[in-house]
Amino acid sequence: MNAIIGILLVLAGAVVGFFVARYWLKEHSDEARLNAEVQQSREQLASYQQEVAEHFATATALVEQLEETQEKLKAYLNHSSDLLQREQTQPSLPFFAEDTMRQLRMASQLQKDSSKGKQETAEQPPRDYSEKKSGLFSSSTEKTS
Repeated sequence: MNAIIGILLVLAGAVVGFFVARYWLKEHSDEARLNAEVQQSREQLASYQQEVAEHFATATALVEQLEETQEKLKAYLNHSSDLLQREQTQPSLPFFAEDTMRQLRMASQLQKDSSKGKQETAEQPPRDYSEKKSGLFSSSTEKTS
């Protein structure tokens, strides 16, 4: 009976040893290391793909904003060009109306006429150059007489 118990203990030890070795080697083998590296590489790839997707989304938004700004600029330039072409085709409007211009011409002519009349009658020297002393330069005795 001792022999049977010994054989059974050896078989039980072999079975337990088989499962322990299998579990131990599975965790510490090259396959386990490679599986961990593959998992890490997959995580890095997913992270990189997420960053690239965000970059493209940002670039797309910036391109759309640039296109919108470009369209606004084109519209502004077209509007300015239209205004310039309209100004060239329309007769230029005077700053003042025709009635106002006529009145200004008449006033200018009257002013010229009045200045010619003053120049002709200016034979007498101005009052500042007269022989009588007046104003600030006169003495107090001359003012009283």
